Amino acid sequence: MLARTISLSESTYKKLKKLKEDLKVSYSELIEILIETYERSRIEELKKLCKKLKVSDEEASMIENIVKELRERRWW
Repeated sequence: MLARTISLSESTYKKLKKLKEDLKVSYSELIEILIETYERSRIEELKKLCKKLKVSDEEASMIENIVKELRERRWW
């Protein structure tokens, strides 16, 4: 496995360390969990917005696919 070094503020490191210990996972696993949780919450927020704007299920599906494609891009 290739290792990478990242810089964190002391307060962020302490929070990550505590969460890692609480969940009994590695730092890599913890970061994966945080990323997946963030992505799910973004989709849920988008779904709420679509419902509020009365977007059809078909249109909401199209929007979700566009968002997925944008996330998979290697560039912006």
